[in-house]
Amino acid sequence: MMEEERGFRIYYCDFVHDSAISSSKPEFLAADRLVPLAEHLLAAQDNYLGVLDANDNILQFYMSGKEMVVELLYPDAQGMMQCKLPLEKGMQLLASLPDEFSEQLLPGAAYIG
Repeated sequence: MMEEERGFRIYYCDFVHDSAISSSKPEFLAADRLVPLAEHLLAAQDNYLGVLDANDNILQFYMSGKEMVVELLYPDAQGMMQCKLPLEKGMQLLASLPDEFSEQLLPGAAYIG
């Protein structure tokens, strides 16, 4: 029997190539494909990538200048946690995401109501 591939449900918007996966209908993506997808998407300023964990918590990634903005959104909560990371650190985070997301993933994150 094959081992189930580790991955996440994702959504994104790629304005440059006019492609998207809706946040209301996220699709499964193997965990090892997250970084290549992010490298492609986040090359353009307005694009974004959302990754859902098993509890429907969302990490959303987009670029602001040379920094990657990472937002943690909870399905039932108001507001979100947000931090800015150098692009390299953001990609490292994507490459090693745990199965469940929490504030511990975002050192120095600020709450935005």
